[in-house]
Amino acid sequence: MKQLSERALQFIEKTERNKEYEIDLEILEKHLRFYNIQDHSEIISFQNKFSGLHLQDIVIHIFTPKQIKENKGINTYHWNGQTLFSINDSFYIAENGEIAMRDCGCDSFDFYFYFERFETFIEQQAFFEEHRYYTRVPGLGNDLICNIDLLSEYFSDYEFIDECSDKYHRIWKNNVNLIHARLYPEGWIIFFDGLSENKRHKLIEELKTEKIIV
Repeated sequence: MKQLSERALQFIEKTERNKEYEIDLEILEKHLRFYNIQDHSEIISFQNKFSGLHLQDIVIHIFTPKQIKENKGINTYHWNGQTLFSINDSFYIAENGEIAMRDCGCDSFDFYFYFERFETFIEQQAFFEEHRYYTRVPGLGNDLICNIDLLSEYFSDYEFIDECSDKYHRIWKNNVNLIHARLYPEGWIIFFDGLSENKRHKLIEELKTEKIIV
């Protein structure tokens, strides 16, 4: 299981947490036997670490003590061989710990995986809060990445933010630009934040000239 950085731990420590969502882990493990999952460990770990956190005006949780006390099941979803549980209005946690979002495009309502672990989401929240100054100029995004490996090679002289990256995200920064690549169903998309509009524009033009983005 992914260990949180000191920055992320400090972020959680100062984030409001509703203790009403605390559930005895042994009781939770017994309750999870009602659901068609092979391994309960990731769900229990999520409950222990994050349930009750107030993030983006929403309380993060899967279960409530009242629902478990009354022995009521909750809706689950199935995608790519995984059982998914809703944790807020946007995210779903799979039994293997991956975080999914619902793809509402073209009325499909399919899911796609967005983080390998919820810890990566927390790391990003903590990182972007600490580096707000990179948003001095309005962010830009939605450029499709032709080859993620070429992009990684291009930014090899930038600082790679490992704790905020996984197989769905890659983040780099230098003293001017903050680059965030995200994997969506349609492919890798790049987002730019920075301190200088001129330097960012030059960077985008270089990436297009090198045919790394379109």
